[in-house]
Parts: sequence; structure tokens; C-alpha cells
Amino acid sequence: MKPVTIKVNGKSVRAREGEMLAAALLRAGIRVFRRSPQGQPRSLFCGMGTCFECLVKADGRWVRSCITPVKEGMEVEVEEG
Repeated sequence: MKPVTIKVNGKSVRAREGEMLAAALLRAGIRVFRRSPQGQPRSLFCGMGTCFECLVKADGRWVRSCITPVKEGMEVEVEEG
């Protein structure tokens, strides 16, 4: 896989083109992708796109990060911490 750079909350993160976004985020040390309405941290859970726990905003759209492939220049927003 070709190395690419994506932006996560404005910071450059190295990834591999075509890998799933959730894998790139976890490898970069990002463990919380979003928060529930009650404020509980959410991240990768099922890993196959059925549970919606790994939602992040990528290029302005909400996507399931476990089934969204990384591409060069992708802009990702996560709820840190």
C-alpha cells in the first residue's frame, strides 16, 4: 500500500492508501472517535460497518471509519479525548 497523508483535526497523520480509516486512526494513537449523546467515548467496535460506533466526519460527511478507505488528502474530524 502506498503511504499517504491525511489530516485529523488539522494535524498530519501518515496512513496507507486503501486501508480502513479506523485502522489508520488507531495506529496514530487516536482511541476516541466521537462521543455519545451522554458524553461516553466511542471508537471501533464491530469492525464491519453494522454498529455505527466508529462514526467520524471525513471530507465533510459522516462515515463509518471501519469501512471507509483512506485516500490522499482526506480531512477527518474526531472528538478528541
